[in-house]
Amino acid sequence: MLTLYNLIIHIVLIAIKIHSLINKKSREWLSGRKNIFASIESKIFSENVAWFHCASLGEYEQAKELIVNFKKQFNEYEILITFFSPSGFNNIKKNKNIDWVFYLPIDTKSNAQKFIEIVKPKIVFFIKSEFWYNYMNILHQKQIPLFHVSCNFRNMDFAINNSLSKRILAKSSHFFVQNLKSKELLNNINIDNVTITGDSRLDSIKSNIELNKKYDTIKKYCQIKPTIIFASIWPEDEHIYINFINQNTNYNYVIVPHELNYCKAISSKLNSVLYSNFDEKNFDKILLIDEIGILKDIYKYCEIAYIGGGFGKGIHNLIEATANNIPVIFGPNHNKFKEAKELIKINAGKSIKNYIEFVNCIKNIKKDFDPSTTKEYINKNSGASKKIIDFLKKNKSELFTS
Repeated sequence: MLTLYNLIIHIVLIAIKIHSLINKKSREWLSGRKNIFASIESKIFSENVAWFHCASLGEYEQAKELIVNFKKQFNEYEILITFFSPSGFNNIKKNKNIDWVFYLPIDTKSNAQKFIEIVKPKIVFFIKSEFWYNYMNILHQKQIPLFHVSCNFRNMDFAINNSLSKRILAKSSHFFVQNLKSKELLNNINIDNVTITGDSRLDSIKSNIELNKKYDTIKKYCQIKPTIIFASIWPEDEHIYINFINQNTNYNYVIVPHELNYCKAISSKLNSVLYSNFDEKNFDKILLIDEIGILKDIYKYCEIAYIGGGFGKGIHNLIEATANNIPVIFGPNHNKFKEAKELIKINAGKSIKNYIEFVNCIKNIKKDFDPSTTKEYINKNSGASKKIIDFLKKNKSELFTS
């Protein structure tokens, strides 16, 4: 089974190389890994490396508050962050809590061996759904503790439904999962080293709100009229937001595409201005955000959030908007996202199937939305990072390598 996995990894690498001929992200993915081992070897000399691996920017947001708290509690460690995708690597830099940032070499046996031999991590955290079998296998062989953070398993997940996964997962030190369902699914495959901590992403979101980063020009724009933000938008969402914007002038609008290369298409269909060119002279236009990383900081200026993806593969992050105490509206493809069901239940979110439902939702938003429930929801579901740190403190002598 591991042989088949390694074959798939090599096929994926070939596919990325072919795709790089026409795709910028794939080219970045490859170029970022060029001479990666020489770069790592020239920069990492520490004997106390704590390694956190994130697929992308979203997973880093889940890990961010945990990293801050880990650094405070275990300050003898230096922090290495690795990313699988360019969107994470390109937007996270070395800071007081992070000592190194690298791409993760693709998960071949030789790459995993070489990476771990160079880095020599003392403790490792894989965030959410990152299960790289060769890395996990070699970490186990070298008796380096591996913790999985904010896991959210579902019945049909490949990671718990094949013999190789079950065998490899059983070698990990501990799983910190988001909910009881995930714990039960792991227990069903005889993995009992599991703790329910909730989603660590909420800790980062709460911390970010407390920082209260300001965008004064956007704030002024949003104060002119009530503002609807269309966040993490895809082309599949156009029948919702373009129709509504063209027919309703009593709102201001902020549009945040999920992919920056979608900005050009939006600009051709709406009277908009890019944030990079935005000033008070453009307050009569729709604001189109062409900068990664600011979405979470501008929800607070808006009245209503429509979160994209629900007419495609699945909705994006609802919690950032919810934590800013604004109602969220999203498309029908949300069944895999427990927070969507929970927000609907407490009248903090609404799912729509078409444009007419969206219009009606906007009309009735004040009547249907209960703002008192959102703060309670965030407080009830946050605290995962503290629970993880408390567990590590309690079990440090048993779990950490010396």
